[in-house]
Amino acid sequence: MTSSDALRFVNSNSHQLLTSQSTDAQSAHQEQRVTQSIDLTVAIPTYNGSQRLPAVLDRLKAQTGTDSLSWEIIVADNNSKDDTAAIIKQYQLQWPQATPLRYTFVGEQGAAFARQRAVEIAQGNIIAFLDDDNVPETDWIANVHHFALAHPDAGAFGSQIHGDFESPLPKELKSFSCFLAVVERGSKPCLYDPQKKMLPPGAGLAVRRSVWLKHVPKRLFLNHKGKKAGLASEDLEAVLHIQKAGWEVWYNPDMVVYHRIPSARLQESYLRSLLRCVGLSRFYVRMLGTTEWKRPFVIPAYIANDLRKLALHVIRNRNRSHSLKTNCEREYLTSTLQSPFFIARKALQDTYQAALMGNEDEKQSIMRLIETGFETEQFQLYRQPVFECSKVEGSLLHAEVLIRLNAHLPSNDLWLPQKFMPVAETYGLSQTIDRWVLRRLMASFQNSQAANGEGQPVGFASYSINLSAATVCDTKFVEFLADLLGRYNVSPKQLCFEVSETVVTNHLQAAISLSNELKSLGCQFVLDDFRNGQLLPYFSNGALDCIKINFLAKGISHNPEQLKRFKAKLQKQMSMPVKLVAKGIENNEIQTLATTAGIPFMQGYQLGKPIPFEMSDHGPKTS
Repeated sequence: MTSSDALRFVNSNSHQLLTSQSTDAQSAHQEQRVTQSIDLTVAIPTYNGSQRLPAVLDRLKAQTGTDSLSWEIIVADNNSKDDTAAIIKQYQLQWPQATPLRYTFVGEQGAAFARQRAVEIAQGNIIAFLDDDNVPETDWIANVHHFALAHPDAGAFGSQIHGDFESPLPKELKSFSCFLAVVERGSKPCLYDPQKKMLPPGAGLAVRRSVWLKHVPKRLFLNHKGKKAGLASEDLEAVLHIQKAGWEVWYNPDMVVYHRIPSARLQESYLRSLLRCVGLSRFYVRMLGTTEWKRPFVIPAYIANDLRKLALHVIRNRNRSHSLKTNCEREYLTSTLQSPFFIARKALQDTYQAALMGNEDEKQSIMRLIETGFETEQFQLYRQPVFECSKVEGSLLHAEVLIRLNAHLPSNDLWLPQKFMPVAETYGLSQTIDRWVLRRLMASFQNSQAANGEGQPVGFASYSINLSAATVCDTKFVEFLADLLGRYNVSPKQLCFEVSETVVTNHLQAAISLSNELKSLGCQFVLDDFRNGQLLPYFSNGALDCIKINFLAKGISHNPEQLKRFKAKLQKQMSMPVKLVAKGIENNEIQTLATTAGIPFMQGYQLGKPIPFEMSDHGPKTS
């Protein structure tokens, strides 16, 4: 469990569920509060929303009735892999100064984390949430503000949401439209009755910032990190905390939003996945809305009733061909019945993971520095040359691309990847960093070409980029790369991709597939930190272009004769020529060792230190 309001499970026959209410989890929020100076903040959590955001921002730019209001927009980029950040920057260049358009990067995956960050940094008294596929009416902002003034006891109030379907919604699925965040409850405002167990979704929801900070835990239990996690309804959990605290929750039909729903969301696979997540989350929502002393009594009743509903559904449809509606209903009923056990298991897993995480405060501090790096462009590209020993001094053919993070600490440290990448990998940010490096590298190519009037970057024939395990396993990476190459008019021959032996060993099939795809695209593949030849047979078909041997690594022989035999064995195992690079050339002794062994390429501080991309390179040092 990660919040003071999380429900704790006792391993008993009744699966008794307990909770404790505490305001300690909110103390950090209270310390971060800023002086409220504006009326309203529109918060837009987004993940890979570069194609969807323009319609939302264009409609917000066209809002009417806001002349007397002071308001702002915050786009909370939830670890997007696409061009979301670039799209926001383009809009900021032409955005009206009277309504600030702000950008924040939220690394930990999940819409709940993005919403929480937006609330924490917002300056508005009212926070109005829009998803990146929610297009509001032009008077939506004005109606949010008017309703907040007219209903001071409303802690949260939701919009009327119409489904803007790419393809018509089948009649048999109309009863499931509420699961697609379509809310049409009539033309008059109405109060959500706690007894009816109904609440508005996060899309189009408005809340009082002070109420959210006081009553909504910073980390919700139902943190939703995609359908694979098996969870949903984190927005309902947040609103339920507000309602339980005694605040009113309303439906306001004057706040009209159109939810753009692509055809893919009407496919059976998507709907069943969605309903499974909602069903598996239902037990927690039920218990959170139930008085604590009643829980031991209602749990058996809920389970018995859910079992009865599923049994009746099976009996009624046993002789019928299963329609889409029938399959969706069964998925929902089955997952609802499974929910108590799924939630109990998640609670135990959360406790175990929290114990494994160790010093969470330190990790969160590094995480925030990484996020700030994305927000304010504090990541920097460096390059370190690779020299061909047979060439004349100063001849540079290749460079490895390296990344640094300006931590902006009192010491103004420039962090190496060893400092921040482990945390990035823990929170799923390594893939995002890899893509940032490629985008920035391509942009530098373009700038270099414009300045030099040539079709390749200045100084080198090619560059190599390190790839994380997450990128190696990303089946869409090569598609992303091909798009970048075309967009920036860069030849694939200029790019090499390095993957460490450890990553290849742990993800062998993914690495083989990636190497073949990169070769088909015209790029080169490099096996980094090489130590033994067990992997070479898998790349003997020409999918491997280069092997890097780290002379500073443990287990690497410093005997010249052994190194010569090692080199000869490598060349014999490969059906096609493979370049050998000695890295870690930090002193004269190691340089002499690599030269004696006949390794033709070298890299290290002894030859050339990493320098920022905008600086010119110098020739290698000689021993």
